[in-house]
Amino acid sequence: MKRTGPGIDAIVDTGIPSAVDPATDLAAHPPGAERTWGDAISLTSEVTAAGHDFGVLVWTCNLPNLNKRMLTFAVTDETTGWYKDYQTDIAESDYAWGASGLNIKMPGLTWTGNIQKMSVKTTTPWGCLDVHLEATGPVMKYAGTGTYPSFGVPIWQFDLPSMRTTGSLTVQGQTHNVSGESWMARQWGRVPAEDPWMRWTWMTLRLPGGDNAAIWDGVSGETENCWVTVLHPDGSYGLAAVKPLADGADKLWASPATGKAYPTRWRIDIPSLKTHLTMHITSTEAREFTGGLGPHVEATAAFTGAYEGREVTGRSYVQMYGNWRPQPTSPHR
Repeated sequence: MKRTGPGIDAIVDTGIPSAVDPATDLAAHPPGAERTWGDAISLTSEVTAAGHDFGVLVWTCNLPNLNKRMLTFAVTDETTGWYKDYQTDIAESDYAWGASGLNIKMPGLTWTGNIQKMSVKTTTPWGCLDVHLEATGPVMKYAGTGTYPSFGVPIWQFDLPSMRTTGSLTVQGQTHNVSGESWMARQWGRVPAEDPWMRWTWMTLRLPGGDNAAIWDGVSGETENCWVTVLHPDGSYGLAAVKPLADGADKLWASPATGKAYPTRWRIDIPSLKTHLTMHITSTEAREFTGGLGPHVEATAAFTGAYEGREVTGRSYVQMYGNWRPQPTSPHR
């Protein structure tokens, strides 16, 4: 492992066979044959300005076989509780994601750069973001290789959990100079077809000593698989089973738009890592996205508890898909 200045090279040779090449896989991928094959990239940022702690989401996804392309932008002011989101479909003629390097352009979004440095600019009717990102830690390849099974089909994913972030955020008619940290996620593969019992949860955790963790929990009619990838600052990995999140999910919020219910509290137990956390959503109730992949929640969150036996607190981001309302005939709650 090489060190450059205060940070760590974004690409670290762990010796684990890799299914992804982060330096080139930021580019658009040729679509698979599956009807719901998708190509996605997202940014979740925890940034501060004078007197404000903001959570920011930027997400775009291309579902070429469904002729669907989407842009999502959301901001939570965790200091005041203010929240706003923007969702829109993009016409094929207006959507450009280059086949070489990171070069995304569409109405409302420009995202360019490479695995070390990126620039993201969004413009919406109510707010704008203009930030520069610099990787300060290694790439996280999910499951250590960059691919894992999701409801019986392979998904490819790598993240940059530690990206120093500076720039400006304009909301409520005011421009803020912001700084903080972002988590970039890059994913492609077949999006699972919806069934009555399918639910998934994705959580990110920033932990002491520079560790970053991503929890994936998938519930189908037959099984619930919950596991975590932990990335250490030197590029090494830890993989561990997590007790099913459905067992510790609580305080459901019902969407007035769709009637679907989502947890707002969780108990997270990772016995082999001596990790026991409680997490809660910090954004307002108006956080369900109804377009794109179907109704789902993306929200800022916070956690407290113990990691490897040490007391911790931190901020997080949560994505949930599916209806979490208990069903009498469901195999899972």
